[in-house]
Amino acid sequence: MNNQAPDGKNISQSSLFKKLLAKAERYLKHPAEITKLLNEAFKKATAKKSVGSLAAEAWENLQLLSRMIKAAVAGDYKGIPTTTLVGGVAVLIYFIMPLDLIPDFIPVVGLLDDASLLAWFMTSIKTELDRFKEWDIVHQEKMREQAHNQAAHTADSSFGTPKYSDRPSDSVEIDRHTEL
Repeated sequence: MNNQAPDGKNISQSSLFKKLLAKAERYLKHPAEITKLLNEAFKKATAKKSVGSLAAEAWENLQLLSRMIKAAVAGDYKGIPTTTLVGGVAVLIYFIMPLDLIPDFIPVVGLLDDASLLAWFMTSIKTELDRFKEWDIVHQEKMREQAHNQAAHTADSSFGTPKYSDRPSDSVEIDRHTEL
């Protein structure tokens, strides 16, 4: 490779990435494989996120892309174009490959191609990402509301049932015979 920094668009047009697109299509037929891929990407990103500001930005992008893929594969997020989904999975496969256009064992430089491809892809699907971010905010709020509504209540749910039917609704009985 020449001395120029890696270009995500050029990487996406490489024969290696085209093979990864075909592999991504196969992955999408097996949700368990997607789960493993997301876990591997998360592990690698966690290990590499301290490499500098470039890695920190890639980490944020990777988290967003992973959430979008996970929601789409689970059937929660609908309407994502198949090409976007396949491309996102291919980017994740490329990211976890230790031997790609610039091998990852080369300190710092080995992640430049990964970060470059991820940044290019995220830019190329910006409109879809913006839609996903909006959906994700609403979806997370709904999930919080559901969790809150399902939380255990400690109030006496028998109040107003026959157990208390002999008392007026605004009365409270106090046991004054208990010794302190």
